[in-house]
Amino acid sequence: MRSRKGTPELAVGDRSMRWGAGLILPTSISSIEANGPHYRGRNAVDLARASRTFEDIVELLWTGVLPVESPTWSPPTVPEAFPPFAAVLPAIAKLSNSRRLLALIAEAYTASAGKNPELSLGAPVLAARQLIQVLIPGIGLLRPKPRYELSLNAEMLAAKVARAAGISITSESVEAINICLVLSADNELSTSTFAARVAASAGADIFSCVNTALGAFEGLLTGLGCDQAELLLHRASSPKEYVAALNACIKRKEALPGYNHPLYPDVDQRAEFMLEAAVALNGKNPAVRAVVESVRAAGEELGARPSLAIGLVAMSTALGMPAHSPGVLMAIGRSAGWVAHAFEQRLGGYMVRPRARYVGPSFLTSEHS
Repeated sequence: MRSRKGTPELAVGDRSMRWGAGLILPTSISSIEANGPHYRGRNAVDLARASRTFEDIVELLWTGVLPVESPTWSPPTVPEAFPPFAAVLPAIAKLSNSRRLLALIAEAYTASAGKNPELSLGAPVLAARQLIQVLIPGIGLLRPKPRYELSLNAEMLAAKVARAAGISITSESVEAINICLVLSADNELSTSTFAARVAASAGADIFSCVNTALGAFEGLLTGLGCDQAELLLHRASSPKEYVAALNACIKRKEALPGYNHPLYPDVDQRAEFMLEAAVALNGKNPAVRAVVESVRAAGEELGARPSLAIGLVAMSTALGMPAHSPGVLMAIGRSAGWVAHAFEQRLGGYMVRPRARYVGPSFLTSEHS
């Protein structure tokens, strides 16, 4: 649509770039509903409750088909140049945050795979599967003694996560990790997902799309929010102290880490299910009880609504995973959605390029005007 002077009108784009002001891009991948996100029309919480694996959800998001039997992925191809770089990661693990470490892993793997990594690794889908498997050992960099050990076993991705985190691989731990990954897999056009689509629309390969998304994975409802939510919950010695810490955030007019997602004004069913699952998994653990009681106190006294980050903190605590694991779990899970949106954007065949509304000084006719 154009104005009388022939300049494209920006009113619709101006509105749509703000929270909740309208649909930005059409998608058949996921939608936000009152009972949580839906993946291609299927309720994500129901899928997690039905013990669907992360591999199942990847297939659903990427192909639109929910498999009858869970697929087992082939182990990743390891380019000759990648292991020497991976060996350096433990030395810098404590100097950076988990998002930057994952981005380093992705970029190094991509560079090691050659000038056209998608084709050299087989095909875009195969390349994306391998990238996710290469990211998973990044959680090992969070352990007290950091390590990056790429599993070449043909096993469930959730088992690979448990192995990298240094926790026991049991049916219970694998199911709990699958819940975390499944519920993290997509949440419509989050900032990081939108960034992945922009990169895809410009012709970026899958690796660059994921790395672009990781660069935008810093908000209080994503990576950084997971870290801060975990810190506040584990630092408080009691629910009362925790509520006081949240009250201090409110007085400073700061957002509450891990709470009050704008797209879920009533309740985030992902968080509620994960809190229940954490209690079922390890409810006798004092640390788990403290987390759940603190979250409930925040709801009762402040009306705070827990979101996905809080659920991941509860599950990570129940599993006994290293500090900062919630953000890595969310990133690994969300990588499935990033890739799905990148694939869909490629099929769309258009560039995502918002217009800007100029608000600076009026145009000057000369240097001395």
